[in-house]
Amino acid sequence: MIACSHRQARLRAGLVLLVTLTLAGGALAAPVGLQLTSVEKLAMLQVLGADPLVEPGGPATDAMLWDRVVRFGQRELGQRVQPSRLDPLWAMDPPQRDVETELLVAHREDRISAWLQTLSPPNPQYAGLILASRRYQALARSGGWLPLPKGLVGRAGSSHAGILALRARLSLEGYDVPISRSPEVFDAGLVSALKQFQGHHGLLVDGVVGPLTRAELDVPAETRVLQIEANLERWRWMPRNLPADRVEVDIAGAEAVLFRGQVPIFQYRVVVGRPHDKTPMFVSRLNAIVLNPPWNVPTGIANTEILPKAAKDPKYLSENDFIWVDGHLQQKAGPKSALGLIKFDLVSPFGVYLHDTPLREVFSKPSRALSHGCMRVEKPLDLATLLLTPQGMTLASLQAAIDAKETLRIALNTPTPLYVMYWTAVVDPGGQVSFRPDVYDWDRRLITALALGVSP
Repeated sequence: MIACSHRQARLRAGLVLLVTLTLAGGALAAPVGLQLTSVEKLAMLQVLGADPLVEPGGPATDAMLWDRVVRFGQRELGQRVQPSRLDPLWAMDPPQRDVETELLVAHREDRISAWLQTLSPPNPQYAGLILASRRYQALARSGGWLPLPKGLVGRAGSSHAGILALRARLSLEGYDVPISRSPEVFDAGLVSALKQFQGHHGLLVDGVVGPLTRAELDVPAETRVLQIEANLERWRWMPRNLPADRVEVDIAGAEAVLFRGQVPIFQYRVVVGRPHDKTPMFVSRLNAIVLNPPWNVPTGIANTEILPKAAKDPKYLSENDFIWVDGHLQQKAGPKSALGLIKFDLVSPFGVYLHDTPLREVFSKPSRALSHGCMRVEKPLDLATLLLTPQGMTLASLQAAIDAKETLRIALNTPTPLYVMYWTAVVDPGGQVSFRPDVYDWDRRLITALALGVSP
């Protein structure tokens, strides 16, 4: 009974907060004497009825319907908060829009239906997350799942009464758990389902219910609803028409993708900033590739990390190829350079960029929030080749230039747009959601801000 009451309290709190996120904002006033046509009402009710975040049942009056559509438009266009005011590292402010005025003009020009279709992001990820939100809300309303029993031994071949709860838990979220003649045994089918779960949660895929896996399994369904909402909101900050050729970096997933003609052609892992050295969210463009780059050590890193080591070991600087250039510490180009052999220059208000690294083992780690804020690239030579192929460069010619051991900067004739974002919920083509840990605590901060109705 206590567990049930606790679950109901969590459910109420989560769904109340969700409604708050949807309805946050001051009082709105519909135009005096407003009269909507039946066609306009139908278009409005259809778009609201397809929205999992809107309460069922249509508004009773034209004025109430107008008010709800204005709020819907403000939400879909990312107008509820101004990201950079909430955090200077969230440099993703969408264009400011006067939704009430736009709706009024659309009403006067008899094009409300067409205007409504321009509000939501057209990206398939957004549509997938909307469907996922609806699914997880249904799970939350039906009671979701309880934390797994204490003492559960979760590894292949083990037998425990709590394994029945594990089977039920994975099945509820849509994982394929084969029927077993001995359901209390941790058999191969259950191991396979658990590995799928671990892969979708950025965990070590070992088929064992360790502390981190258990913690992810115990996250309530209503919390997942709010996590999805945080990611939907970040999609609303994105440009409606993304360039066909671009690079997208996902900070939370620690991976990146190169698109050509809107098609992902190259996916690779990255290392991103530690929680106290966060990689910012921002939009930029890659404009050059530097081969054999020296590293101009930032003053903060020099004072807190490099120079203290040098104070303890007089040979530290020379053994690691550090020199002084115009009063600043620099690490010479070469195999010891923290930038590796390739750097990707970009226009950055934060001083962060993409680069190679001599520490190749870091890319095999499940958690890759390990850098000072820059993004280390798993396959820098492959990425550089793809970016420079339109300019006649080949893998062989790039490798030859690197082997020459001279610093060479190659400007991109056409700079490649770059989007660095934070996705903690991603949908695959089959509709399965991958949840990533909120390593920067940005989901919680955003959900709180939306609930408080922080204005732009």
